Amino acid sequence: MVNAAFSQQSGSNNIVLKLKERSALADSLKNSSESSVNMGSQLPKEKYKVNYIKLGAITGITAGAFLWLHNYQKNSWWAGQRGKFHFQNDWDYAMSADKAGHFFDGALIQAIYRGALEWSGFSPTASVWLGAAFSLAYMTDVEIEDGFATDWGFSLGDEAANLTGALYPVAQYYWKPLRSFNFKWSYYPSTELTTGQKNGAFLDDYDGQTMWLSVNIHDLLPKKAKNFWPDYLNIATGYGVSNYKDQQNRYQNYYIGLDLNWERILPGKSKFMMWFKNVINHFRFLPLPALQFNKEGVHYKVHW
Repeated sequence: MVNAAFSQQSGSNNIVLKLKERSALADSLKNSSESSVNMGSQLPKEKYKVNYIKLGAITGITAGAFLWLHNYQKNSWWAGQRGKFHFQNDWDYAMSADKAGHFFDGALIQAIYRGALEWSGFSPTASVWLGAAFSLAYMTDVEIEDGFATDWGFSLGDEAANLTGALYPVAQYYWKPLRSFNFKWSYYPSTELTTGQKNGAFLDDYDGQTMWLSVNIHDLLPKKAKNFWPDYLNIATGYGVSNYKDQQNRYQNYYIGLDLNWERILPGKSKFMMWFKNVINHFRFLPLPALQFNKEGVHYKVHW
């Protein structure tokens, strides 16, 4: 609170706020504004000072992971494919399941780096933007490599999904209502992959993947109704595909079911636990009840 001294000018009803108190009031309003933005942080507000040992560890792990992933993708996706850089229009590839995957990957990588950078001492605002930059840089590098692959190509659709995925957490940081809507990924290996009919990795095993939009129902309920709905129980809508390579027999699957908010289930408020809970909350890794809708009708199932 500002202890301002007010004075009334002689013969006037005007109230004058002295210069010293004006400065104090401005500082108070500035601090209030910063607190309001920092409420979007994964971690408690504190003074921020970069720990260069932690930052060095993050940089080293990043370099190692990048080299390993690049080599893995080179051998599994780009093996024997090298040509001139070109673009490819693939909006319908895998019935757009891959676009959903690119969006999810962008958001997940952002979350990983955002938490890691906050842990190393960066402010929440710097971390959320740097996390998005790291995410987009990595995903764009993959897309450029696709651009030199003869069977692929640089996909503007993929890059748009990369960009929106990396920036969605930034939007959540600045606009609180968006924090009640989170995207998740679940996976159960397809028969094609487990029987060896499919070459490659789970990353493009789209028949086994489901993308979810998980909604924190408790956050959206009126105050009186919140007592009747657990804050950790979400409702999620899902999207997946079947036989995506078969143009004649492929079809889409839609789901609606229950989901869990791990940020409100797991204990712990340390920096590590806040980061860990946020990252694993990007996955729907337990089989839960859901209704499936597709061309064959409506089915009740316990879905991964």
